[in-house]
Amino acid sequence: MRREERHSEYEHTVVRHAKQFQKEPYFPTFLAIIERNRGDVASLRKAVEYSRRAAGDMPDAAGVVHQVAAFMAEYLERRAEPPTINEVEEAERCADAAITSTNGRIAHYHETKARILTLRHEFDSARISLTQAIELEPRQSRDYHRRLMQYHTTRMRIDMVEQQARCHEMQESNKRELTEFKNQQLQLLGLLAAVVALIAAGANIASQSKPSDGVLLIEVMAGAVVIVFSAFSLMAARSLWRVLVSFAAGLALILIPHIFGR
Repeated sequence: MRREERHSEYEHTVVRHAKQFQKEPYFPTFLAIIERNRGDVASLRKAVEYSRRAAGDMPDAAGVVHQVAAFMAEYLERRAEPPTINEVEEAERCADAAITSTNGRIAHYHETKARILTLRHEFDSARISLTQAIELEPRQSRDYHRRLMQYHTTRMRIDMVEQQARCHEMQESNKRELTEFKNQQLQLLGLLAAVVALIAAGANIASQSKPSDGVLLIEVMAGAVVIVFSAFSLMAARSLWRVLVSFAAGLALILIPHIFGR
């Protein structure tokens, strides 16, 4: 019934025999499958809880332990919130335990591991695990074609999640660059306001001074403006030599009148 996705019949069968078998340690795995077959995220969470209960009673049963990993991977893929480190580690421990206890011979256990590695964004390792699953899947099994389709779906998901991760990384990088650009523009506006105030104050003082003193003041003020702009351009300059030349020119405008006299 499960292979043929006859979910309603599967659930009715489990419910009909619940009184007879509900004390069996394997029985929660059937309840987990029922919840998983409902398809919504809340039911997937219940499926994970039932699987954990069964794994707690049967820690040496590879299929039971693997069910925890598989249903957790599906739940973490489907829910809106990103998975936490503890959740991914729990799913990976269960997958590794199932693989180890079967000496790595069960193909779809590796596919589950690939899905968990995808959640970690370890895409190359996920593809390696998926390749192992495809190679190990028995060709004569009646589930071969169904499993193969599932593996190819997982491969497409790995590619899709990788592309999404790259796009997200590019968006974050663009956001950081835009924020830095905004900050630089604000700093530049503040600098320009200060320079305008300095020029206005210098011009006012120079107009009330002797011509020689006014020229000296304007020259010193020009050197200060050049130095300020040179220092500001260090944040975005591609050529350090140009900045140094500008800085030296501004410094010269300030010092030359004092060195050679008025």
